[in-house]
Amino acid sequence: MVARRLPTGVTVVTSGHGNDMHGMTVNSFATLSLSPPLVNFSVRRGARITALIDSTGGFVVNVLGADQHALARRFADPDRPTGADCFAAVETAGAHASGGMRLAGTIGHFACRAVHLIEAGDHTLVVGLVEECRVLGTADPLLFVNGEFRSVLYGSLQ
Repeated sequence: MVARRLPTGVTVVTSGHGNDMHGMTVNSFATLSLSPPLVNFSVRRGARITALIDSTGGFVVNVLGADQHALARRFADPDRPTGADCFAAVETAGAHASGGMRLAGTIGHFACRAVHLIEAGDHTLVVGLVEECRVLGTADPLLFVNGEFRSVLYGSLQ
């Protein structure tokens, strides 16, 4: 399949408050607009995170570095703990007021207010207005291509 050959960045999207918190690995994240600053991602229809985003109105997108493939696998595991236990063995950097948890050690994050949840085929497209974004590290990003996590070194193409 051609789509498997297209490299994507790897993120962990979190939403919720207190004991009703959830996180999941997402590789469909993309920036959408600079003015206003919008981002988007899609998840399987009925994914637990969608209901939390709808109820809290917000989410955090944590951008993973090349050395964080274990974190990506943890949040992709269908048997991972739910609620606050989902974050029990994970170093966090605090919750965001709009809903969602920032994970420690990531290369950056986007804290967003959900503005659209759009049913599209068997997925839900989530569009968020960026309320805060920060670059937190200089590591290369974690990539996903052809069913595997990968990293790449960037050089100047001048």
